[in-house]
Amino acid sequence: MKNKVFIALTVCLVGAASAGDVYVVPEGAEGGNGTKRQPFTTLSQARDAIRAARQAGHGDEAWTVRLAAGDYFLSGPFVLEPRDSGGDGAPVVYQGEGAETRVMGALRVDGWRATDDGLWEAPIPLLPDGTRAYFESLFVNGRRAVRARHPNAGFFIPQSVKQTLRTNEQTRTEFAVAELTARGEDLAPLAGQPAAAWRYAQVVVHHNWDTTRRMILGFDAASGTLRTQGGRWKPWNPWRTNSLYYVENVRAAFDAPGEWFYDGLAGTILYRPRNGERLPGRWRGAEVFAPRPGLQTLVAIQGDPAATQRVQHVHFRDIAFHYTDSPRRSDQVEKAMIAPDVLGAADRPGPTQFEPMQAAARTEAAVMADGAHAVTFEACDVAHTGEYGIWFRAGCVSNRVIRCALTDLGAGGIRIGDPGGKGASIASNAVVSVFGPYSTAFNEVDNCIITHGGRFHASATAVWIGHASDNRVTHNEIGDHYYTGVSVGWVWGYKGSVAQRNLIAYNRIHTIGQGALGDMGGVYTLGTSFGTRVCNNVIFDVDSYTYGGWGLYPDEGSEGIVFENNLVYNTKDSSFHQHYGRDNIVRNNILAYSRQYQVAITRTEPHRSAVIEGNIIYWAQPGRALGTPRYRGTEKARVEWRRNLWWCVDGPVDFNGKTLAQWQAEGRDTDGQVADPLFVDAAERDFRLRPASPALAAGFVPFDSSEAGVYGDRAWRRRARK
Repeated sequence: MKNKVFIALTVCLVGAASAGDVYVVPEGAEGGNGTKRQPFTTLSQARDAIRAARQAGHGDEAWTVRLAAGDYFLSGPFVLEPRDSGGDGAPVVYQGEGAETRVMGALRVDGWRATDDGLWEAPIPLLPDGTRAYFESLFVNGRRAVRARHPNAGFFIPQSVKQTLRTNEQTRTEFAVAELTARGEDLAPLAGQPAAAWRYAQVVVHHNWDTTRRMILGFDAASGTLRTQGGRWKPWNPWRTNSLYYVENVRAAFDAPGEWFYDGLAGTILYRPRNGERLPGRWRGAEVFAPRPGLQTLVAIQGDPAATQRVQHVHFRDIAFHYTDSPRRSDQVEKAMIAPDVLGAADRPGPTQFEPMQAAARTEAAVMADGAHAVTFEACDVAHTGEYGIWFRAGCVSNRVIRCALTDLGAGGIRIGDPGGKGASIASNAVVSVFGPYSTAFNEVDNCIITHGGRFHASATAVWIGHASDNRVTHNEIGDHYYTGVSVGWVWGYKGSVAQRNLIAYNRIHTIGQGALGDMGGVYTLGTSFGTRVCNNVIFDVDSYTYGGWGLYPDEGSEGIVFENNLVYNTKDSSFHQHYGRDNIVRNNILAYSRQYQVAITRTEPHRSAVIEGNIIYWAQPGRALGTPRYRGTEKARVEWRRNLWWCVDGPVDFNGKTLAQWQAEGRDTDGQVADPLFVDAAERDFRLRPASPALAAGFVPFDSSEAGVYGDRAWRRRARK
């Protein structure tokens, strides 16, 4: 009987307008067969129909699943397995109709009413099991609303922080109680909250390059002290009295247009509308969505790298993937770390407990792929996520993300490689030449817009490449993130690393850091990276809190990397900063207008740290040429300085108390010079060179910085600059 059903379904499909076309609409009659006249209503039906057709003997055809415009609400991930693969030259294509074809992990929030004080109020949506949905994001007209926040903008700095280690006697699990005491009257507006109201509140702490998000277990208004509970602080990056913090989802902080408040005690959601927003349900009223709780992934590509059974030759085109959730606290952590009297009833979920995690490395993505080969996302839109956008994790080879827009991201945009290191074992100084089943390599991210990220996990990276080689990140617009723009490598020191021969080129990377975190860069590298090239990028407006707003940042053990033809300007600490590394080449770059230092190297090592040659290094006071005294290694490190042109707009060029001649007498930059490079208009950031520039005579090779960023039609390029 089962085979007869498969055959009947296949006949219907073959009778469609094209033998390989399957049609899907978001709302239609039950019992469709996938033809244009009787379309399916879900992606899963289309996938299953293709499986059935192949089982009936139609496995070699190219298939196109045509998704009509509309909203496709998911209750769980859309899963593709190896049996859902296409063939070389005969792919399976999921084709939408652009931004109007929306695959969504969302709950529509209905039942809104206007209150007497000008607010909107709606009941918290119920899940199928009858429990209230818990979520920490809300979207109004496609815009992420601000969760009631104190302060409304910026951060507070604590007066003191304290951690006490304890052990749960029943589970023998160690945990830490942390107390954060406010300065002065910073938290005074929060006094008077009923103790039960803190049940749904959180404190978010930014400490250097990490963030911690915890529920608030108590608040002493007299001392201004918040009490939290979680994991032990990392000794290299604990909370400090110069850390930044803010408080979320407190009723007293619900005071600005565009803010919302999850009132778990009353069972309602409150929203304070912006000017011009109309109440949902009215003519041209607002559209309000919340992420479906627990749905962090919309598309799960589940190949098996261990068995080399990959999902391959599947293409997604012109589809919008919108709305995913952020992670919840697990039951195990809940029972081990949080007292039951604080948690309340078991059916009342609590806020996220998110411990420090560099680059938000283990958060998931709206699209998760393992064992994917020749999978393409083209002209797709990924937005309103709780975590990352797209992640090609283990065993992902030759996949492409082309002309996609990834915006309003809870974490970052795209991740390539597995931070767990499967298949990443390699001898020190070895060159990658053999690829195993877990290897991730040869993936491409080109002509994409990756902006407005870190909205939930501020420490996330816009584009992250971990244990992966031979990938290309080119011609992208990358901006408005609170941590690093592009990060390459996931090995600290000179241990063996498979992150080799990656290309980061022609990207426009800007508005990074924004004073929210420290120790980041426009492009960040980590560990041995033989053959990796960072070239022809334009990097600007990198600003950190405390230290570390760098343009090009080779960190611990970066080795064998070429940084060439990059334009870097308007950074905080330095345009180029190397913590420690070996044999990196910094050549033919324009490094301009760093506020503190221009070039810095932290550590002196016995080997050659870098070759720095043929660069134009340009700044204004009070910036300094070299990163000392803060970074003492700059003068002493084994660096081959060659043919660099140095110029300070409004003062002498001072090599830490030495003139150029004195510095050259020590054997440094003996063929360098101090001279005005004669930019067309550096004050307006036009760094083209005039014909009489001494840099040209010194051998500097001009490059066209306008080639960085996205390409294509005017509308696409205009969208990138919004």
